[in-house]
Amino acid sequence: MKYRLLTTTILLLLFVACKTKKNGAKSFLENVDSLLVRNTHVSINNLEIPYRLFTPNNIKNEKKPLVIFLHGRGERGTENGQRIYKNAGILMNENSLLTNKLQHKYPCYVLVPQCSDKSENEEWAKWIGNSPETPFKGLEKDGSYRMNPIPSESGEATLELIEKIIAENAVDSSRVYITGLSMGGFGTWDFIARKPNLFAAAIPMAGYSDPNQLEQIKEIPIWIFHGNKDKWNPVEGSRNMYKILSEINADVKYTEYNLGHGDTFKKAFKEPELISWMFSKIKK
Repeated sequence: MKYRLLTTTILLLLFVACKTKKNGAKSFLENVDSLLVRNTHVSINNLEIPYRLFTPNNIKNEKKPLVIFLHGRGERGTENGQRIYKNAGILMNENSLLTNKLQHKYPCYVLVPQCSDKSENEEWAKWIGNSPETPFKGLEKDGSYRMNPIPSESGEATLELIEKIIAENAVDSSRVYITGLSMGGFGTWDFIARKPNLFAAAIPMAGYSDPNQLEQIKEIPIWIFHGNKDKWNPVEGSRNMYKILSEINADVKYTEYNLGHGDTFKKAFKEPELISWMFSKIKK
C-alpha cells in the first residue's frame, strides 16, 4: 500500500512538473510574441515586408545596438506570425536577448523581417540562375553561387528597412549585427556583400555563399556555423569561405558540428560565447 502511494505521488509530481514546464514554455512564447511588435514596411519597389521589432528600454537615452534575424525558406509569407522567429534560439532559448537579464547586460533592438513568397524563387538572396522558372539553378554542389548584381525584392526591401529602423530609432549605427539560418544564412552572406558598411558583425548558419565577394566582406567579423551532415546545403561552402577569409587574416571564426541541418541551428545559438562575441564587435 505504501509502495503504491509512493508511486502515485511520484507520478503526480512528474505530471505537475511536465505541465508546469509546458505552460512555462507557452507563456514565454506568448511573452516573446507581445514583445516583438508587428509592423509592415512598404519599400520603394512597392513590396510590403512584414516585420517584428523589439524596442529596448532607453532610460538613459543612449543609442543601442540592432540585431537582425533572417528566417529560413519555410517561413516565407505575409502573415507575420510566430513562425518567423520560432527557430531563432537567440530569441527563444534560455539565453534569449529579450529576457530582462540579457537586456540588462546587452540592451538592443531586435528586427525580424519576413521574406515574401510572391514567387517560387523569392528569397533573401538572389544569385545568377535564380528565377521563378528555375528557383534553384546556379546553386553549386560545393555550396557556392554567384551573387546576382540585382538583389531580390525582399532583400532590397529589407536592407531599406534596416536603414529606416536605424534612422528612426536610437540605434548605434556602429553596432548593427545580422544572423540567419538556412535561407537566412544565404541572406546574411548576401546582405553583408551588398551593404558591407552597414554591419559590425555577421553570423551565417548553413547557407550557400559567394566566394567572389571576398573583397566586399573582408573587414566584417564573421562567425560561420555549419553541420557536416547537412543534406540541404553543402558544408563545403562554409569551409571554403572560412579558408579564404583566414588566408587574408580576416576576423573570422568557423564552427562545424557533426550534425544535420536543423540541429546545427539549435546548437549554434547555445554557444556560450556567441552573444558576447557578437556584442564585442564595433564597425571600423
